[in-house]
Amino acid sequence: MNNYIIYDFLSFSSKIHSHLALIDYLGLSELKFENLKGFYGYRDRLYYEGISIHYNGRDDMGVCCEMSGKGCRTWEKYGTSDYDSLFHEILSNYSDDSEKRQMNLTRLDVAYDDFTGVLDLPLLCSETQKHNFVSRFKDWQVIFGNKGIAVNHGSNKSNVYIRCYDKRLEQGVEDKIDHWVRLELQIRKECAIGFIKQQGSIQEKYFKVLNNYLRYIVPTSNTSNSSVLDTAPYWLNFIENAESMSIFHKPADNYSFDKLYGFVNNQLSGAITTYIDVVGVEQFLVDIHNSRKGKKLNPKYKALAEKSEHGDNILKYLAEHGLDKDKKK
Repeated sequence: MNNYIIYDFLSFSSKIHSHLALIDYLGLSELKFENLKGFYGYRDRLYYEGISIHYNGRDDMGVCCEMSGKGCRTWEKYGTSDYDSLFHEILSNYSDDSEKRQMNLTRLDVAYDDFTGVLDLPLLCSETQKHNFVSRFKDWQVIFGNKGIAVNHGSNKSNVYIRCYDKRLEQGVEDKIDHWVRLELQIRKECAIGFIKQQGSIQEKYFKVLNNYLRYIVPTSNTSNSSVLDTAPYWLNFIENAESMSIFHKPADNYSFDKLYGFVNNQLSGAITTYIDVVGVEQFLVDIHNSRKGKKLNPKYKALAEKSEHGDNILKYLAEHGLDKDKKK
């Protein structure tokens, strides 16, 4: 398994979208969201598989979307999963003046997942305890527990927080995966905005932030200025290996017909059955065909259709039965 970088938490607010418009913008309008009690000052919340849409707050609050790691995977599986477009939308409606700000990114987690062993977690724990690192943070922590070991730099309340831990043990997959260490950047508020403002790939942005805040070094007694000390070989190896080998990855982007089949049968079967009972199969096909006019198909559906020899069957059926008309019978 190759190493990769993923987005693993995303939280943003908008004053230009309603809660339903935001769901539609994310390409998630087909999902059955659950109505729950809101928080963060919002009275209501729509929830589905790690994605929360908070709404009905004060007039100046707008709506808030929060995606956990699970939620990011859900968006990648069922929605547009277009992070670049979303970040562009946020920046286009962002202002340093809070009174003029229409959208804001409040938290973004970016994680490097190592499956090949370039991150030696026991070594990082040992070197951290020996203070063999240069950091912009005053706080650091080494944790030993039943979920393995971890190294943290910074505070989980600060705008940048670095966590390195044994993801394999956390997920309980130690019998299936030999090595899985995650080095995660938790970025908040203006630092999150600064991250998406940077030019370059997610990979370049990730290492710019990491290198700015943390570096492991080779200790020496010849100087007290740690900023000029050599980078430790194991840390340099990680940086160089990651920059050349790691790529942005969406774990849920391998969309298959089985996933489409499961979604239609588990999420839409009741609605489809009822609709057909009311208008009939032929009218149902006409309405579905007409409803798609002028709309872009979700990239994962488009890719699946292009792979399938049956992708144009509905259009062929409509034409053969004289149903490819804009008007209903």
